[in-house]
Amino acid sequence: MRRQTPSLLSIFSLIFLSSTVVSSAQSINIFGNLAPVDPTQVDNAPITLGVKFWSSEPGAISGIRFYRPTASPSGYVAQLYSAAGALLGSVTMAHEPAPLPGWQVANFAAPISISPNTTYVAAYYLPSSTYQRDYNAPILGVTTGPLTAPAGSVVGGNGVFNFGSAFPSSIWGSTNFYVDVAFSPAVSTPYLTLSFNPPNPSITSSAPLDSVVATITASWSDGSPFAGTLSFGPPYSNDQGVFAISGDSLIVNPSGPGVSSDANATLNVTVVATQ
Repeated sequence: MRRQTPSLLSIFSLIFLSSTVVSSAQSINIFGNLAPVDPTQVDNAPITLGVKFWSSEPGAISGIRFYRPTASPSGYVAQLYSAAGALLGSVTMAHEPAPLPGWQVANFAAPISISPNTTYVAAYYLPSSTYQRDYNAPILGVTTGPLTAPAGSVVGGNGVFNFGSAFPSSIWGSTNFYVDVAFSPAVSTPYLTLSFNPPNPSITSSAPLDSVVATITASWSDGSPFAGTLSFGPPYSNDQGVFAISGDSLIVNPSGPGVSSDANATLNVTVVATQ
């Protein structure tokens, strides 16, 4: 049996690391507790922000998740669309139910069934026009259990928006607008999860070779032990051999070039758990 679950490592300034793989007993989402790097963005008009995604399994979307840095006095409208722009569900939320900054969830009146291996768009309309985003962020090719936010090259661009309350179909680079879903599979199938400790580590650009960046933990969603291997894989692999995996630790490669040349830069590395 072979299962692969990619998770992303990004270097921001020195090093910023987040797991994109998080599970819960109730639902599965794509980005987990990933937090934005860029400061709050302000446009001069209301805007709709979204992400294209699919599931490898049938199931239902119970709500839309989105990250908020500040309160919106005008509330939000969360939406689920088909890839062609057909509105499948919508819910209005007057205020943020969770602490700020942080992830908010707008739940539909009833879960919306989706088909496997079919592209959908999760979105939310923001009348106040103040939002969070990471431009050229590591959004592409993220997989969590059955859910995938595909690379833009696969789906004609990802990280989508539109000014006003309209289907988000415009692309601006590879931008993560921090929109996600709450998904429940029709049949519970165990899947691998990856987590990192600390979740957002940083090291100096002068960190010596062999420095430990984070501890990686892989586990099955049903509680069974992970007995496989950790490695680097696509879409980002391991840029120029800067890092290495030693046991359950992500380290600065003792045989590599080090991180000094990458200070104040953003690099993407994919970690894969295989069993």
